[in-house]
Amino acid sequence: METAVRILLLPVIALSILVSGNSFAQTQQPHKFSLPPAITCIDAELPITFSWIDFAQPAKKVPAVVVKKIQEIIVDFYLETRADSTEEFTKSKDGYYNTLRVPYGDLQLFIVILRAPMSYARCKLFLYDKTTHAISKDVFDYNIWAMYGIDDNGNMKRSNLYKQARLNKDDIALKKATNLFLRRIKHNGTSSELEEITLAAKGLYLETISFKSKALFE
Repeated sequence: METAVRILLLPVIALSILVSGNSFAQTQQPHKFSLPPAITCIDAELPITFSWIDFAQPAKKVPAVVVKKIQEIIVDFYLETRADSTEEFTKSKDGYYNTLRVPYGDLQLFIVILRAPMSYARCKLFLYDKTTHAISKDVFDYNIWAMYGIDDNGNMKRSNLYKQARLNKDDIALKKATNLFLRRIKHNGTSSELEEITLAAKGLYLETISFKSKALFE
């Protein structure tokens, strides 16, 4: 008799677990972030100086795998800079500015330009192989907030600090034909440094092979 009761109760227990499991899944569903209605790119060539790029030129389509990667970058950037997953005050799509597509040997370099709080600019770099349609798993964080801002008209402008430094050099260039050479200003509120970074493509991974830093305005 006891065995029979246990057998009869098994479907009830299983249903209870299933219902409670579904309720848990519903309460744990990730927030649906707002994304730009269309993600495209602008074609550019090395060397790159952001304030010289014509962002009004016709936009170009990008492969679906690239669109997905950029969408992931937008959401990750939103969570990183806002620390808020509800989009109560700002939308994740508002942190996206534009994307540059740059030929880089047999690969393509994508530079995703993002708008941080206070309209500072920040970039994420990744590689794409148009032959195999493979894409970088990781992105390189190129933080240029002390160099560029994005004004109310959507223009990318050099900061006063950048003008004061009088660099008059490219932001991203080729070094020894195959390496990427990046410059950026780092500012901590009291002092400023010029950082020079050399990257090399190891497959689809951008590896830092050289890093130099020197004080500005000494």
